[in-house]
Amino acid sequence: MMSPNPFPQTIPNRIKALLLRLDAQIWKGRTPLKVEATESTREPVRLAEAKCKKLSPVAPRSAWGRLFDQRWCRIRLPKFGDNTFLEWQDQGEATLYVNSQPYAGLDVAHRKVRLPKNAQEIWIASHCIQSAIWHPNATGVSQAGSVFDGAFLVERDEEIWNAFFDLEVLHHLFLDMFTRENPGKSNPEVPFGNEPMVTASPVQRQLLRGLEHAADVCDTEGPAAMRRYLKRLYADLRLDKTFLKCVLTGHAHIDLVWLWPERMGEMKAVHTFSTVDHLMDTYPEFRFAYSQPASYETVARNEPGLLKRVKRRVASGQWEATGAMYVESDTLLACGEALLRSFMAGQDSFDQMFGRRSRLTWLPDVFGYSACLPQMMQLTGVDYFFTTKMTWNGINRFPHSSFVWRGNDGSEVVTHVTQGIGYVTSMEVSQVQDSQRFHLQSDVHRESLLPTGFGDGGGGPTSEMCERARRMSSLVSLPEIEWDQPEAFFDRLAEVRAKLPVHQGECYLEFHRGTYTTHGHLKSAFRGLERALQVAEAAQCVSGKRRSLEHPWKRSIFAQFHDYIPGSSVWDVYAEGVPELRRLAAEEIKRTAESLPKGREECLFNPHPLPLRGWYCRGKSTKARYLELPPLSSTRFDHAVLADEPEPVVVEGRTVSNGTVSFRLGAKGWVERLAWEGVEVPLAGPLGQLTVHRDRAASFEAWDIDRHVLNLGVLADAKCVIEPFETCDHRGGLKVTRPVGKQSKVSILFYLESGSPLLHLEIDLDWREEESLLKLRVPTKYASAHTRCGIPYGSILRPQIGTDPKAEAMWEVPLSRYAAVYDDGESDGLFLATEAKYGAGIREGEIALSVVRSPRMTGFDHHGSVWPQSIVREHPGTPFSDLGRHHVKLALGRYSINLPRERQPAAVAETLFTPPLVYSGAELASPLRSLDGGPTLVPAWAMPLKDRQAFVLRFHEVAGQRGETAITAADGWKVAPCAADGQAEGEPKARLKVPFTPNQIKSVRFACE
Repeated sequence: MMSPNPFPQTIPNRIKALLLRLDAQIWKGRTPLKVEATESTREPVRLAEAKCKKLSPVAPRSAWGRLFDQRWCRIRLPKFGDNTFLEWQDQGEATLYVNSQPYAGLDVAHRKVRLPKNAQEIWIASHCIQSAIWHPNATGVSQAGSVFDGAFLVERDEEIWNAFFDLEVLHHLFLDMFTRENPGKSNPEVPFGNEPMVTASPVQRQLLRGLEHAADVCDTEGPAAMRRYLKRLYADLRLDKTFLKCVLTGHAHIDLVWLWPERMGEMKAVHTFSTVDHLMDTYPEFRFAYSQPASYETVARNEPGLLKRVKRRVASGQWEATGAMYVESDTLLACGEALLRSFMAGQDSFDQMFGRRSRLTWLPDVFGYSACLPQMMQLTGVDYFFTTKMTWNGINRFPHSSFVWRGNDGSEVVTHVTQGIGYVTSMEVSQVQDSQRFHLQSDVHRESLLPTGFGDGGGGPTSEMCERARRMSSLVSLPEIEWDQPEAFFDRLAEVRAKLPVHQGECYLEFHRGTYTTHGHLKSAFRGLERALQVAEAAQCVSGKRRSLEHPWKRSIFAQFHDYIPGSSVWDVYAEGVPELRRLAAEEIKRTAESLPKGREECLFNPHPLPLRGWYCRGKSTKARYLELPPLSSTRFDHAVLADEPEPVVVEGRTVSNGTVSFRLGAKGWVERLAWEGVEVPLAGPLGQLTVHRDRAASFEAWDIDRHVLNLGVLADAKCVIEPFETCDHRGGLKVTRPVGKQSKVSILFYLESGSPLLHLEIDLDWREEESLLKLRVPTKYASAHTRCGIPYGSILRPQIGTDPKAEAMWEVPLSRYAAVYDDGESDGLFLATEAKYGAGIREGEIALSVVRSPRMTGFDHHGSVWPQSIVREHPGTPFSDLGRHHVKLALGRYSINLPRERQPAAVAETLFTPPLVYSGAELASPLRSLDGGPTLVPAWAMPLKDRQAFVLRFHEVAGQRGETAITAADGWKVAPCAADGQAEGEPKARLKVPFTPNQIKSVRFACE
């Protein structure tokens, strides 16, 4: 008998070949099935309706449907054995229905599903859409439609199925060891050119020799004998002591919209939930968690029986409904109240459906995390936070995996960030290894969390993943492996909280910076609905009338989804979404005006909890009057007129002044001098210049503004036309019109209003530049090392001097509608407020606002295989976003933390772009008499409560200050401190003193006596 093989380097290729042979033997008895189908339709239909439709035979290798179409297929089954599966070969995504109920999903990652006994007729809801896009077998959808390759009955050889995974896991364990210990060496599976194994750890050699013997046994005695031998080998390779536990949580990151419109996201929820439910029958140890109440609600509407099954799984502990937010919201672009409502709506929905609220915020795929998030979590009962996205940082590696995240107000949540892996994981040995090796706090907390399953469109875990998980635990070099729920993982992590590092402030993602600007039309419509909801809720608070705003609120929150408002979805999403957002905003404004007290006198309703002063026209008159409107009230036009009007606006040549602000345009149409109350702003160059940048991102066009783009700016200095602009005596300025880029044109109004301390800019832009970025520049000599930017609630200091890689990597930052530059001490500076612009580069005292960008839209980029243009139902006419007309409103003001409350940039950004609501009716008195002291505590939103005599007034501190504000209620009202949802937390008083700390969100409850 010969000695053992002296060339161990030849063994891996033999094992690879054996695995291929075993894989080919798992499935047998492939019997084609006759399939009949309905015509495909754009809108999905229910099964009951489909059963009434005409069915036609479906030929294999046929293509069907326009993109995102649905069709129903029926199969009448012959008799079959106990271990029989349906094999479904279609490029698209489908859900199998048995006994008229969703049974399991069918997609590129789930080709086969075991059929229940005695099934005679099955239906398949098929959709012309590619799913599981990161799966190695995902081929996209053909230019002719979804290619259907047939349906089959197949039987699974359980012995060979198990033998395959027994061998595969150990083979992959060896390959992982080899590649980690031998960097740069060739793949050991290649059939030729293998390098001698000169250096290898003893366990590698023993494992390789064991695999060779397993192959010998399989070749001579068969797979069953090989399994018996491998059982002993597994026992030899298991460790009595491991240093880490890898906690597996099944997940299926469903993008509610992205490469598909909303109706496909609804389908994906049914598809994924039924898949997971079915998988739990076979693998009782399997655990799964899912966020987003929006998905649970759509399942309740479309397939209530499936939701009942999900609830049973939740009750058993196999399924965890967690995540806190209504959708996995973008956390940078929504205003503070709207972002807080995502938490509140999500928690309410979880409570109503499952009888408990979430203790965890689950946001694996969001493009940065605002510093106010920990505070919002604490206000809504959340203790924990999870994400994976921070490992996408392009310059500076995020330094922690388990840590305490401290918000800008001091609120803290225990946090875990996966390092070295993403959230699309298939339970490979290398992924488990990376989960433990990149766990930077493994010396403190000996557990890492590994979300397992296909995401980016759902689908979730597979049988193959569950099989691998059963075999890997405690193998040499691997951690202990256990299925568990994420909240339980965080409960154990919280036990070592005192030993965890602290990260304070925002989690800035060094990637996807273009999402602050892409699809400006969408962002404008989104902000318009936020403003309409603010007006509607304020009116309810003051009038005492209540009507449900649940629908517009949930639609607004839905638009917060992290591939919706950032502009990273395909055209279909915005073709449907932008008109809806605009329609909802118009409807809410109309309904609000109709809900106010009836009468013949013209009134103006001020929806802001701050007084307004400004110029307004009565009715159809062109003569404006200077009015003062109390906060949260409606006032007759005549009663609001101020007797003493401020100094008029004077336009003399290219100089404009109103007694408070003055500016002068140079001959090229840019501001060359600006002064507040006689004190000149230290400009570092002309203000208002436009630069056009060639904008071609290297990786993700709709998502990214790459650093090199900033070096490609060309000044728009073509000859301009400067014209005076005046509206009576109260408004005046200069209009500058010029070509921009090669095909575009812009007009900018630089104007002042009488009595206003602001320089207003209104931009009318006809944008025709493809793959380009337009920036408006505000250069100053303000020299502080930091800039203060608005975030949804509160503000944040960011570096604006590139002194280190972390600061330099912030070449484009998000701002919640304002940013300020200043000298040290924040007592003298300038702020820029925007109506609906969210991105800027801020460097060396200059704010470079991103006005519009026009990358290739998602679907016209490298995602084209899942958005074939030949089968889309609606085509945008251009592959580039935001070509067309834009109207942009901005304002510049003097910045100082010592200015009155009404002049804080957060207050200006709130009040300036949401004008009073004009209606004919009676006056409504304000419940708020005065706010005294603490000018950086700014009231932002009035939220009605179900009690018609009560509402919540929300404040946020905006400048990093401590202090106290005294709130005096009007006669007949009292005010008390309260929780975010309005539950009183103190005794009601006519005058309440509210202490506050930096960036704190404060809520008080007004109640009518």
